[in-house]
Amino acid sequence: MKKQNDIAAIYILYVDDLFTYGCYLGFERETVKDAIHDVFVKIATHSDNLDNISNIKFYLFRSLKNRLLDIYKSQKEHIELENIDPSLGIPFNIEVNVEELMIEKEEQTEIKTEIEQLLGSLTDRQREIIYLRYVQEYDYPQIAELLQISIHGCRKLVSKAILSLREKYGIFFFLLLS
Repeated sequence: MKKQNDIAAIYILYVDDLFTYGCYLGFERETVKDAIHDVFVKIATHSDNLDNISNIKFYLFRSLKNRLLDIYKSQKEHIELENIDPSLGIPFNIEVNVEELMIEKEEQTEIKTEIEQLLGSLTDRQREIIYLRYVQEYDYPQIAELLQISIHGCRKLVSKAILSLREKYGIFFFLLLS
């Protein structure tokens, strides 16, 4: 019974972050919900493995992404698996939601548009890595494992994304970060 309570608490704690991440990856809301439930069913049926997990949030993100990729591949039956390039990944679309209470609605729309323009200038992979690094606050080894790239490649990708934003948007980029 204690394990079930632990799993329920973990679900409640992380379900919103998992849902947001799955949607940012470009999957339909219902597909993401199903994938999240699949992940938690697997955890519940193999709850003994829960003790061996050092970072549950990271484990859940990785499991969700793997499950969504499995769903994506199964929906694309006509594509041969060897023709799929894992380095290209899947689209990562981030929508920025600025809290209504912080600023007036007109300012919200303007800021949201500017941030989406900023992020829209990045590649899908760069958007995903910026999200993982600065929104989810993962460290480089975790991001590298999640994206299946080297730690050096991970650092380089973050650096290129930031450099790209600085070159394109200069001072505006720094104002958003402060």
